[in-house]
Amino acid sequence: GDIDGSDTYMTTESHNVGVRAAGAWIRAVDAALGSLEVEKSTKPIGMALTRPPGHHATYASSNGFCIYNFAMAAASHALSIDPSMKISILDWDVHFGQGVMDILDKCSNGDGAENDWTSHVRYASLHQVPCFPYEGQSRKIQGRYDNVMTIPIQPESTWCCGYRELFTTYALPFLCSKDVWEPDLIIVCAGYDALDSDELASVNLAAKDFGEMTMLLRDQIGLSSKNPALVLGLEGGYQLRNGVAGGNLSDGLIETIKALGDPGRAKS
Repeated sequence: GDIDGSDTYMTTESHNVGVRAAGAWIRAVDAALGSLEVEKSTKPIGMALTRPPGHHATYASSNGFCIYNFAMAAASHALSIDPSMKISILDWDVHFGQGVMDILDKCSNGDGAENDWTSHVRYASLHQVPCFPYEGQSRKIQGRYDNVMTIPIQPESTWCCGYRELFTTYALPFLCSKDVWEPDLIIVCAGYDALDSDELASVNLAAKDFGEMTMLLRDQIGLSSKNPALVLGLEGGYQLRNGVAGGNLSDGLIETIKALGDPGRAKS
C-alpha cells in the first residue's frame, strides 16, 4: 500500500526487491573497485540496472517512488572497504535527489572532516526546477563540508541550450578536478526522465545526449591522476513506448552504454 501519503507504494515483495537492488549496486562497486590497479587508459566500470529508483529515500523515510537509497548504500559500502577513499556522486535524474543530501547531513558524526566519512563524499545534482521534491531551487554549494552542489535546470532546456553548459561548467569540475578533488570512485545516479518524451518532467534531452554526457564524464575522469572507478545505477526514466521523438528509456541506456564502450565516440 501507499507508505508516504502520495505515490510510493510497497507490496509483499518490495523489501526483497529493494534488498536485491541494493546488492546489485554494491556488486557493481565491487566489480569496479576490484579493477582499480589497471593501466591508465582503462577505466573500470560497473552498472546496476535496477528498480525501484532510490535517490529520494532519506535517512528516515521513503518517498518519490524510492524505498531505499542505493547510491548512498553503494558509497557507504565503498568506504567500508577503504575509509580514506574519496567518492563523487553525479545525479543526472531530472529530479533532485534530496535523499542523498539528507543522508550526508544526518549521517555526519560531527567530528570534523578528517574523522567524518561524509566528508569523503561529494554530490552534484542537475535537476528541473520547479519540480518534485521542490528543493535545490538555486545553484549553490552547500552541506556540512561544502560537498553538495545543486544545479537547477529550467523547463524546456535542451542539451545545446542550457544543459550542456551547466553540466560542463559546474557539475564536472566540482566532482573531479585535478589537484582539487580527485575521487577514487564516481557513482552516477543515472535517471532518464530528463528525456523530452518522459511525461514526469519538462526537460527536453534526447537519448543521444546521454551518450555525450557520458563521454564528457569519461573525458573529465581522464584528467585525473587517480583513474577513478565508475559505477552507474538506474534511477528514474519512465517512457517505455517505442518510436517516441528523442527516444525512450531503453534508447537512453543504449546510448550511455555505447559511450562507455567507445572512448573516442564523443570526439568524432
